[in-house]
Order: sequence, then C-alpha cells, then structure tokens
Amino acid sequence: MAEHLNARSIYACIRTCRSFYRSFVPRLWSDLSVKQYKREPINADLVRANTHLVEAISYSSTLTDDYYTIVYPRLHTLRFDTVYAEGNVPTNLQVTPLQKVEFARHHPSIRKLIYHHKDTLPREFWEVVETEWTELESLEMSGNVEADAVDPFWRACDRAKTLYFSHLYLPESVPILSTLSFQRLQDLRIKKYPWQKWTPHRMWPMQLLEQVRSSERLQRLAWDVNDVAFPARMIMDAFAEDCWPDLQQLIIGDTTCSDQDLAGVLGAVTSRRLTVFEYANGKLGPLTYKCLQERYFRHLKDLNLGKCTGVTSAMAQEILMECTQLVDFDAPHIFVRDIVKASKPWGCSKIQTLVIYIAKQPDDEAGWDGLVFEQISKLRWLQSLDLQRDPHCSYFEEESRPEEITDLATLDFRLDARSKTVADDHSGGNERGGVADIRCWSSLVQLKELSFDGDRQALGMDELVWMTEHWRDLWCICGGFKGIVSPEDCIRRDHLCLQSGLWIFD
Repeated sequence: MAEHLNARSIYACIRTCRSFYRSFVPRLWSDLSVKQYKREPINADLVRANTHLVEAISYSSTLTDDYYTIVYPRLHTLRFDTVYAEGNVPTNLQVTPLQKVEFARHHPSIRKLIYHHKDTLPREFWEVVETEWTELESLEMSGNVEADAVDPFWRACDRAKTLYFSHLYLPESVPILSTLSFQRLQDLRIKKYPWQKWTPHRMWPMQLLEQVRSSERLQRLAWDVNDVAFPARMIMDAFAEDCWPDLQQLIIGDTTCSDQDLAGVLGAVTSRRLTVFEYANGKLGPLTYKCLQERYFRHLKDLNLGKCTGVTSAMAQEILMECTQLVDFDAPHIFVRDIVKASKPWGCSKIQTLVIYIAKQPDDEAGWDGLVFEQISKLRWLQSLDLQRDPHCSYFEEESRPEEITDLATLDFRLDARSKTVADDHSGGNERGGVADIRCWSSLVQLKELSFDGDRQALGMDELVWMTEHWRDLWCICGGFKGIVSPEDCIRRDHLCLQSGLWIFD
C-alpha cells in the first residue's frame, strides 16, 4: 500500500499507531536521497543504522568519503546525482574515483546505475560493473569515458536492457567492440540537452545503432542529438530486414530530418504498432502527419509534438478526438474555436497528462470558455495539466512559440461571483449551470500538477483555497497568484501550502 502513497501520506500513517509505524517506516528508507539540493545531508551514522532498509539511493556529488564506507546489503538502484549549483560547494567531488570503485565492489547486486557526477570514472570501475554486477539491467550515463575504459564500458553495456546516454562522449580512436551484440537491449536513448556544454558526439552513436540492429528485443529508440543526423536511411533499411520486430516507441530530435524521410521511417516500422512517438524538434510535415493518422491513431498512447512547428490547432483537435488510447499528449496550441465547433467531443478519456496552450481569438463568443472548461472536466483521469504559453522554457531554444499564438489570451481561471451565465445554448451553457471557470474542474480529483500563465490574471486566495479543497492530491502549481499581495494573505498562503504539502512556482 505504501508504494502508492507520497511522503506526506506516509508520515501521516506513521503517526497513526505503533503498528502503522512499524509497517511504514521501512518505506521511507527504501528509496533514499542522502542529500537534497540546499539541504544538509542525512547524518552518516543514521544512514548506517538503517542500511538494511535501503533498496535505492541517491548520492550527491557533494557528499564526503564517510558515506562511501557504508554498505547497503539490499541495494539494487544506485544514483550518482548532481545539480548545476553544486559545483561551488567546497565538498563537491571530494571523493576520489578509486573510492567509488571500492563502493561499487561492495554492492554487486546493483540492477540500475545512474551516473551524473562531473568526474571521469576509471577503467577499474567499469571492470567491476562488467565482471561483478551480474544483475545489471539499466545504465544511465553522462560525462566522459577515457580511452582505456572504453572496452569494459561497452562490455558492461552489452548486458543491459536499458541504455540512456545523455551528454556522453567517447574517444573516436577506440571503436565499439565488434563482438558485442546487445541481445538483451530493449530501450536505447541517446540525448543531449540544450544547456549542456557543446562537445561533438563524433560517430559512436552511429556505430552503436549499427550493432544494435541484431537486437530483436528493442522496444524503444530515442535519437535526440543535434550534431549527428538522424540516420533515417539506416533505420528504414533495418526495418526492411525485419529488424526490431517489437519496436513500438520512437523519439526523434533532429531538426534536419525531412518530411519524406520521417514519413518513410514511420511507414516502415516492423511492428506496425506505434504507441509512443515524440518529435522533439523540427517541423511536422503533411506526409508525417498523414502516416500517423492512417496507421497509428488507434494505437498511440504517448504523443509529444510540443516543440514542433507545423502542428496546427486543427491537428491537435483531431488527435484529441480520434486517439482514444492517448495517455500523454503535448502540442503547441489549440484554439477555443476549434474545440467548440468540433463535430464531436474529445475521445481521449484515458488521458493523464495534457500539455497545450488554449488560445482565445478576438472574435470568440463570450460563452465559449464554459464549453472548453466543460470539455476538460470530462478528463477524469487527468493528473498533470499544463496550459502555459511556453512550457518547454524557450530560454535554451533557438526559437520560442510563435508570437501570433503566445500573444493571444487564454482561459480565465479566476472565480467570479458574477459567473459567466448563459441565456441559451448558443452562448455556452454547461451542466454546472453556466459556470465558466475552474469550478467546472471539481471532477478532476486525481490532478497532481497544474501549470498556467498567471501574468495576465490576478489569481488570489479564493482560487488557491478552492484548488486545495477540490484537488486533494495536488502537490505542484506553476503559475502566479498575483492577487495575493497583503501580508496576511501571504502568511495564509504559506500556511495552506505547508498544511497541504503544496509547492507553488511563480
């Protein structure tokens, strides 16, 4: 039961009675972050006293060597995490790579490794992973691999089911061993984030993909690097040879891929069943959209087009109507007019995550907002709703959303005692007596995250109280409450957030 509860709920259970205390305390220790950003680490002696409960752990790059002498007998997931600001902490990377080798040697039961520290691991570390971590299934890695460590690094990768490389660089002089087949590989992701330091990947991603062709278990392929072109022809040739019969998830981030090549790749997928498609950058052309429409609308569960150009409001509306299996959807925008004038309601009743900017045009009728609120109120499984103009933070991107979209107004969340009412069906009535604000969304009882643009509407305490009363699982709001200005309201807001475990990011 504890697996389905957040930390706040577990703390409440612990305080209930002694029996609950004994049952739920182990859950708090089972997945442990020893040090969180801007907080002091958990005392090493306290961690050492509870090692028998720890199954997954995160080690910050600022921890001292005392923590690397601790042995966790049940550990299966090891995360070496770092954040940007930790580079200025005096204890950052104080632990030597050889100490990390010894730590790895004492934990042979690791099944998942995530490494994002800024130092370079020595050859000995990868030899331990290769020879002693016999249960390794997942490796997530960023940083450099030195020339003498390349071979043991790839031999360790050869046993994994999941490989996720972000900002990973290897010397071009040492190719991938030709004897490796990656037969267990199910999930391959190669990614580079916009804020990461520019260093060319060279050719290892192409070499890796060529050797992965023989992997019959591959289910997901993600290629999101901007310095190595998406190998559309290589992938189409692989599909033509019936490679990757189980591949159902495809993520592409190359802006140079042509509409014809992208449509060719989608049309050649061996499994004929695409459940996840993400086109992280570039322009979505008509051939690609037609291929998605004709082949995969009935299968798609996760469709991410939020950073694409060429995605129209009409496309977004059609996807929301026709993709009945959709769970996650990200698109740039949709017009209120297209939602209201559609021939039928949205068919994506299972959707859990919706990221889209709902734009109002100057000639929209006054009652249309109510119909849009009502349409969203029917998405009873919704857990994350992001209605920001620029949810992907275009600070790091070459282009932001088009001004003709972002300058348009959006839905007004403010509670108004003089709620927009309706005189007839043409002015936007709904089942809640004409209410045209967030009160329509009292049905979204599973909502956990809400993001909206608060710069054009002064939400205040009334809206915040309503949200916390009706969305009991809500833990995060991204959006400004600019109507909260008085000292009394600020104190009340902080108390309410603390009481309900809510974070607000303006």
